Amino acid sequence: MEEIKFKYSISNTIFNNKLEDGQFWRVNKSIRGTQSSIQEFARLISRPQAHSWSGGIFKKLISDNDWIESSIIGLDFDNGKISLQEVFKKFGEFGIIPNLHYNTFSNSIELHKFRVVLFFDVPINNIKIYEKIMFNLEKIFHIDPNCKNPSRIFYGGTGATITNNTPISLEQFIQFIDINIISKDNFLTRSINKYDSSSAKNCNSLYDNNKNKHFLATYNKFNCTSIKGGQVIDENIARDRVRILDEFLNGAWLDHLQLFGLATNMIYIRGGEQKMKKTMKKFNKIGKTKYTPNNFSILPYVKKKEYNPIPVFKFSPYIEDDDVHDIVTEVKNIRGHIEILDPINKISLEEAEKKMISSFHEVLNNGELDTTYIFSLPTAIGKTRLLTNVEKCVIALPTNNLKNEVMERMNVDFTFSPDTIKFSDSYLNKKIDYYYRIGLPKKSMGLIRKVSELGYVTNLDDNMLAVNHISQIEECNNPNKTVLTTHKRVLNSDPFGHKTVIFDEDPLNSLIEIKSTSIKDISGIQYLYEPLRKVLDFISPLEYGIYETPDFKINYDDLFEFVQDKNIFETNVFDFFNSKFFIKNEDNIYYVLKKDLPSVSKNIIMSATIPIEFYKKLYPEKRFEIIDIKHVEQKGSIKQYTGRSCSRKGLNSYGGQISDEVGDKTVITFIDHKEIFQNSPEEIHFGNCSGYDSLNGQNIVVVGTPHRNNVEYFLMAKLMRANFDINNSPMTYQKIRYNGFEFMFNAFENKDLRDIQLPLIESDLIQAVGRARTLRNDCTVEVYSNLPLYVSDEFIIKKKTA
Repeated sequence: MEEIKFKYSISNTIFNNKLEDGQFWRVNKSIRGTQSSIQEFARLISRPQAHSWSGGIFKKLISDNDWIESSIIGLDFDNGKISLQEVFKKFGEFGIIPNLHYNTFSNSIELHKFRVVLFFDVPINNIKIYEKIMFNLEKIFHIDPNCKNPSRIFYGGTGATITNNTPISLEQFIQFIDINIISKDNFLTRSINKYDSSSAKNCNSLYDNNKNKHFLATYNKFNCTSIKGGQVIDENIARDRVRILDEFLNGAWLDHLQLFGLATNMIYIRGGEQKMKKTMKKFNKIGKTKYTPNNFSILPYVKKKEYNPIPVFKFSPYIEDDDVHDIVTEVKNIRGHIEILDPINKISLEEAEKKMISSFHEVLNNGELDTTYIFSLPTAIGKTRLLTNVEKCVIALPTNNLKNEVMERMNVDFTFSPDTIKFSDSYLNKKIDYYYRIGLPKKSMGLIRKVSELGYVTNLDDNMLAVNHISQIEECNNPNKTVLTTHKRVLNSDPFGHKTVIFDEDPLNSLIEIKSTSIKDISGIQYLYEPLRKVLDFISPLEYGIYETPDFKINYDDLFEFVQDKNIFETNVFDFFNSKFFIKNEDNIYYVLKKDLPSVSKNIIMSATIPIEFYKKLYPEKRFEIIDIKHVEQKGSIKQYTGRSCSRKGLNSYGGQISDEVGDKTVITFIDHKEIFQNSPEEIHFGNCSGYDSLNGQNIVVVGTPHRNNVEYFLMAKLMRANFDINNSPMTYQKIRYNGFEFMFNAFENKDLRDIQLPLIESDLIQAVGRARTLRNDCTVEVYSNLPLYVSDEFIIKKKTA
């Protein structure tokens, strides 16, 4: 794992002792900006090579006026009023472990003089905030009052000891300061820090499903349901459904983070704040708990700051609470309850087959080339069987493996595109892989053509392999034969001269590709390859956000010639230059590529999971015609257990329980959660289910709610011209309506984003469920997910166990 680096300032000269009065200018003159890990910092400030340092970054001079930001704070203790152990104990009450400490040059047996150094997850970038923090730290710790200014330079020392390699949450650190000040001020909140949008910036970190980080909860609040007003709830129901609340009211001692989280929930309940105070006092009095003034100060603090309720699953240690968001919602709504608003009318399989066959032939035989026909069908209705009899068209499948399976079933004259080539010469294979990795597939094809030439390689087997590969591709241009190929190949070229292209399964993942690259890849050669400087000049000043990719006017052939034999790039830089939009997050760039549907042919898409509205928004200039036959009576049954979210985080806690429930049944789940279950196919998982037939007719279990990375939602939304703010688009646990159901779900507040999020999750689930082929088989699929599926026959909140 790559070490985290922090920016600070350090002398370029070693100072192993304090200088005499009047000589400190030598230290100040030698200070320069740098960055390093905590380990490297500890080495640089320790004898025998001790350097002087400042936690700040400066424009020019080391002065308060030139200060930019600080990610590191040093606390100087030289008066003997508090010991190192007491400092750590005071922080430890809040779950904070300082990162390192060291002794000063003037330390002695009689008087322990030391410094404690804190490294933060985000920098302090407002001088008023910095000054207020240090002013209050002096009150709390009696630190040296001369060491509070942001341009303070510290000498190194001896015995540097690292106690924590993880950056401290700046938000949690400010909570520590404010709550201590409230305790010292007789539980009044008048002296605590105040922040607003002009003095606090967002943390530049991407949203993901488990970590919605913000700079301060008082500016951008936690990602959870906002409940206004004093809600009246049934305490008995609350205690029954939220175990940490029940344990607290029974006298269990909660640590700071647990108490803090509970307080953010209780302040929204009528009488909740007083209930917490009385409970803490009651069990303190009988000696069962030892809540401190700081613990009691949490209540006025979270009320003053107007914290939204922190999700209970984020702070509760109990497995029963792993799907509990906030207490009020848990009491007022039945978790997992699915309200059916619009009952689905299903047609018989026989009727559906007739409709599919007649509609397909009607579309196939008409002369229109300017329309894309979308067939929304149930899995196992027989579309692949239908395609094996189609002449003189291109049939595109998701993978080469599926293409090869269909080849065995073809009933008409056909040809096919070749699989990925594998030479006996490992150098050639590595070169081809490298071209694909950096975004130059055409260069791979160019290399294959060179290998096909006599004399380019000495290995005749590789030469013939290349010749046959190219010959097979050229054979696909025969318009009198049906061509079997893949989604990617047909979208990266023309339709081989055919007038009809049929996509078996939804090609969306090949049309819209989300990839990433690294700024380091570009900056690494900017001085060697001049045109890349303008790319960095554009990217470097950008804050975290989403941007349209400009035309950098890079000559790809020229750049390729420069990098091809140097293996400089590690990530897909070339595709970034062709992208539509990108998200910058620190050193990473996530970008989206959009390919066009074939324009000189009739396009037919046949899928059980196609998000039709996506296509209309992505390609507004295209004409679409929809043939909807997805609601069909099934021979088998699909039971859905909705009482638990079964998110990745949830399965980390209660996946073992579900594993015990399902036993040795075949389970489709997340790729990194397969080991939880006794029997999970190696090749099938969320994101890779399409087309597999090995589970046909079996009883299977689908476990999980496959939320995708929010980067994907944001970039897709940008392509669809959705209106949203990437810095203020939280997910909340809310009651939503979707597909004729009403239910509680953790979804985006922004409707445009939600309309992208839900269909993508649904698509992955439907693909997994479809592997059993319940349409034609008397088998059962059990689904553990709180997103209701239109294919499910029954919704069950809690599974009955023997």
